[in-house]
Amino acid sequence: MNLGVIGAGATGLTAAYDAVKQGHAVTVLEAADELGGLAASITVGGVPLERYYHHIFRSDRQMIELIEDLGLGGSLRFHKTTTGVFRGDRTYPFSTPLEMLRSPLYGLPAGIRFGLSSAWLKVVRDGERFTDRTALGWLNKWAGRRATEAVWEPLLRGKFGDRADQVSMAWLWARVHCRTFELGYLDGGFERVYATLRDRIAERGGKVEFGKRVDTIRQPDAGGPVTVRTADGASYAFDHLIVTTPQPAFAHAADAPADDTVWRNQYLGATCFVLELDRSAIPYYWLNVNEPDFPFLAVVEHTRMIDPAEYGGRHILYVGNYVERDDWRFTTEPAELLDRYLPWLRRINPEFDRTWIQDWHFSRAPFAQPVVTPAYKALIPGHRTHLDGVTLATMAQIYPQDRGQSYSVELGHKAARIAGVA
Repeated sequence: MNLGVIGAGATGLTAAYDAVKQGHAVTVLEAADELGGLAASITVGGVPLERYYHHIFRSDRQMIELIEDLGLGGSLRFHKTTTGVFRGDRTYPFSTPLEMLRSPLYGLPAGIRFGLSSAWLKVVRDGERFTDRTALGWLNKWAGRRATEAVWEPLLRGKFGDRADQVSMAWLWARVHCRTFELGYLDGGFERVYATLRDRIAERGGKVEFGKRVDTIRQPDAGGPVTVRTADGASYAFDHLIVTTPQPAFAHAADAPADDTVWRNQYLGATCFVLELDRSAIPYYWLNVNEPDFPFLAVVEHTRMIDPAEYGGRHILYVGNYVERDDWRFTTEPAELLDRYLPWLRRINPEFDRTWIQDWHFSRAPFAQPVVTPAYKALIPGHRTHLDGVTLATMAQIYPQDRGQSYSVELGHKAARIAGVA
């Protein structure tokens, strides 16, 4: 089969790799000039570093198996990292079950209830049982109002804004149930996974083409070839096409019917600064910002997990957020946005100074976080589309999960099977 794949992220490259191993001719078309999708990398100190903070959990079997299959298993290391919560202009440790149980954020009685409800979410194996319940409704009832107001509600409002009340408990179950205290990271960054996939695809005759933003996807005759035209005027014909772009991009390109579910799910955008500092800024790897007036959701000091020596002595600080695409944090010019963030960073660390920043990078993605409501499951489109030669494999179909490298790899395997190339 002559297979086309739209998108050179984890899903697209995995599907393409499965297909070339079975002898199919494969062409991957990527709009950007880099691999990895939302796991794409910049370079700091000559070493690839993800544009948006990334790690994996011990439960991420699909990603771990792919890393081992590519011969990179010896470079995957798991780390015991630390977590803090910033609230009331104070930072609280929140790394271990004991710290969570006894946290001054809510006190011991409320901590016991918080711990029991979290333990229950770890035990429950089927998160879809929570589909029709809102997260805040469930949490207030079972985790307790004090812990919910101190921890869960600020996180949900920081991430989803005005839509926090609509978020399904199935989404939050997935955040708690599937995560582990140890985090995995690949020596040299996850770019090595995607570069190795590209090379393995090329070794078997496949191609990965960059700067190929899809303009139209058409299939004039049922059972006939699928034609793809890209923004640079190039045209392709495939026996089958796997599309891994966000639903709205596919819906527009493929001229989907107005009543098709691919139009319905809603996404938030993501913005993220990578600050290269000459010193450490926070005492934790991950700091949840639970203050409602803050303009960002989390601060992640990557070099609390990986030695700064790996990046030429630079301390790496991510400042990330999920926002509506018309929000000022998404539309503001990056240099101005950084200036507007500095007073808030000083509120976290009063000693923080602009001179600490030796260099910085900014990334913005329009479709980064599906809004998972109780109605969300019914809106998930099928992998088979209105074009019988096109298979859709997008983050909106990962449920009750919504994104993550391991789930994207799993989706790539599934898409290849559905398309009949694996």
